[in-house]
Amino acid sequence: MKKILITFQLVLIIGLCGFTQDKEFTKPDYQTIKQEISDRQSDFYYPALFERFENNDTTLTHKDYRMLYYGYIFQDDYSPNDRSSYRDSLQALYEQDTLVEKDYRKIIRFEKGVLQNDPFSMRDLNTLAYSYSQTGEQEMTKKVDYKLNLIIETILSTGKGLKESNAWHVIEVSHEYDILNVLGFQFKGEQSLRGEKYDYLKIKENRYGIPGFYFNVGQMLKKQQE
Repeated sequence: MKKILITFQLVLIIGLCGFTQDKEFTKPDYQTIKQEISDRQSDFYYPALFERFENNDTTLTHKDYRMLYYGYIFQDDYSPNDRSSYRDSLQALYEQDTLVEKDYRKIIRFEKGVLQNDPFSMRDLNTLAYSYSQTGEQEMTKKVDYKLNLIIETILSTGKGLKESNAWHVIEVSHEYDILNVLGFQFKGEQSLRGEKYDYLKIKENRYGIPGFYFNVGQMLKKQQE
């Protein structure tokens, strides 16, 4: 059975995410983020900010998304290993030879269910945007693409991923593979934990000569141990 293959539509990342460029990167200050999103008087108070995110507010800025993405790890419903019951239903659709409009409408419904538990899943947002495009809902396609691109920008703004000191910060292991997908690299099948907080993924031979990328998963591991 054929599986639908959907590639990330990325329009905001230039020059292969900047790791071939000289660019300023900012590591997330988790303590400051936690304080900001917990302050009811703050513009970044999490419940209000997340409501705007769920409502597909395209006026949310890069700083808003930094607070949303890294602040999510401090929310009670954060679970880096959650598996939605909708996954099996989606897989059954993906294995069909062809998909028609009613199938894409089902995918939209199922993906919305998945995203309730995993709101920053790049692969699911990408599938949702693609499915909207296949049903002619171009405005929703643009709104979901905006979310996807800002999440990607947020992660890539934290480093170059080439060594531990400039590792990309992620809040879920699955996001590591999504970033590889976005950048057009293929996972070599070797993943290892370096030290107490760095995940290293080896990638297949590429024209940049990059052997692999580093991801900072320290905050995620800390939350799992609490």
